[in-house]
Amino acid sequence: MRTQRKNRIIQIKPDSPQWKIQQLFGAWAGSLDRLPDAGEVRRNPPRSAPLGVAEMVF
Repeated sequence: MRTQRKNRIIQIKPDSPQWKIQQLFGAWAGSLDRLPDAGEVRRNPPRSAPLGVAEMVF
């Protein structure tokens, strides 16, 4: 017997705090998705996510 799955889409209202968190985290992740030049790599050592963004997500 096959199990049935129901896919659901979660909708977050744009005026909620969760929306703001998702937008900040998305912007931060988007900034990581590009290739930096060699000078920028030397100026900016690797670091973890900002605490203000990551503390509510994880």
